Amino acid sequence: MAKGYKWVAYQWNDVNLGPQQQALASATRQACVGKLIFTVWLTRPFDAAFARQAAVETQAQGIILEGEIPSEEKEAFTGIIKPKPDAVNWPEVIFQLSDLDIPKAVVSNFAPFVHWDGQAWPEKAKPLIDDHWVYISECFITESPNSTPARTDFFATNSLGWPSTQPMIEGWHLPDYGNLSHFRNVSHWDAGNIL
Repeated sequence: MAKGYKWVAYQWNDVNLGPQQQALASATRQACVGKLIFTVWLTRPFDAAFARQAAVETQAQGIILEGEIPSEEKEAFTGIIKPKPDAVNWPEVIFQLSDLDIPKAVVSNFAPFVHWDGQAWPEKAKPLIDDHWVYISECFITESPNSTPARTDFFATNSLGWPSTQPMIEGWHLPDYGNLSHFRNVSHWDAGNIL
């Protein structure tokens, strides 16, 4: 086990949910026993029922849900602002997972928690905050140099109301992030696997 790691996330919905993936999830969970917390991570698209299915079927000790689909969009030709039909219904997700006594987190680039024009939309984050979900901010500086842990933490805490954040950084660029010791936890994205 790598020193300092507390959990491993198994990305559940990148392929179909057939027997092979279920066997891999089971093997990963068994390898974690007594060493790491086994967590399932859902990328988009997913709905509340699928999130519950993933958590229950994998017997996950935690769940991380990716929040990258904007909640609304502005139509180019009409200028009408309307909800995005494929956006995650976070209150429904919270309800579906409410009886599971496991840590829950959203990993995001802020897209679901801002209006179409980039203005903060704290009302969209509030249900997750009130239910004590952890916010893992995507800090991929090779894609967006301004997405530093300090900047994403500032926006999440000051504009959206999260009490704190946990940055997810690119593991192969760790020296470029500087001192991260003031964060309670830091996640590393490493070669397509979140650690």
